[in-house]
Amino acid sequence: MRKFLLPLAIAAMISLGASAQSLAQESAAPAPAPAAKLIGIAAWSQVVGNSITGKEGNKTLTEYYAADGTAKSMTGNEISKGTWVLVGETICFKYTDDNKMECYKLEVAGNTLTYIDEKGSGTRYEILKGNPKGL
Repeated sequence: MRKFLLPLAIAAMISLGASAQSLAQESAAPAPAPAAKLIGIAAWSQVVGNSITGKEGNKTLTEYYAADGTAKSMTGNEISKGTWVLVGETICFKYTDDNKMECYKLEVAGNTLTYIDEKGSGTRYEILKGNPKGL
C-alpha cells in the first residue's frame, strides 16, 4: 500500500505547484485601468496652456488655449483669434470672426478631449502639450 501513496503524494504536490504557478502568473500582470474621465474645471485644467487637434470636416483643426483666456484656432491655413471662459462644466468660446458664442460641456480622458454640444453630440480631439503650432 505504501508503494501507491508516495506516487500519489508526489502527483498532488506537482499539481499544487502548477496551480500556484498559474495563479501567480494570472495575478502578476493586472489589466491596465481605463483613464479616469474628468469634467468641468478638472478637465479644463488638462487643456489650458495646451493645444488640441482633430478633424473639422476634411480640414485639420488645431486650437491653443492660453491661461489668460485667449484662444487661437487654425483650420487648414486660416487662423482665428478669440476668448474662452469656463462656467461650471461648460466652456464657452467667442471668436472675432463669429457672431455668436459657442458653449460645450467637456470631458477629458487621458489625452483625449471631448466637446459635447447642446444637442448631446460629441466631438473628440487629441490634446497636444504646449503650443506646437506657435499659435
